Amino acid sequence: MVHALEETHRVLREGGSFLDLRPATKNRRVELEVSGARFHIGEIDSSATFTDHWAADAALEILRDQGLIVPMHDAQFLVTTDLDSVEDLRAHAATLRRSVMGEELLDRIESLIAGEAQDILIHTRREMVIRRYRCLKP
Repeated sequence: MVHALEETHRVLREGGSFLDLRPATKNRRVELEVSGARFHIGEIDSSATFTDHWAADAALEILRDQGLIVPMHDAQFLVTTDLDSVEDLRAHAATLRRSVMGEELLDRIESLIAGEAQDILIHTRREMVIRRYRCLKP
């Protein structure tokens, strides 16, 4: 990721733009929705990915300091994954490359919904950051 960012000013013509889209350096939130009420249950630890994002930020800062790029737009948004059961949450967590979900989250959800016949929804929320930059020099 860092190498690609360092090469952007070389491959883009002057005035060209590029997008930097990646997760924010925050953990994923896990929420439980029962009978229309939503409860924050805990977080999935994504901190193993933070150093990559900090390195990318440093590479972009160097390009800005050298006058090669200028930030044009910055926004954040949430990506939500809705799951129907604890088993679905476990399967979802197994697909995450470097984020870790502790068993205590699953235990907490199971204890909250024990004996409940009502529908539940489990939400994971990941904050994303998107930035647009313009290339000032080739």
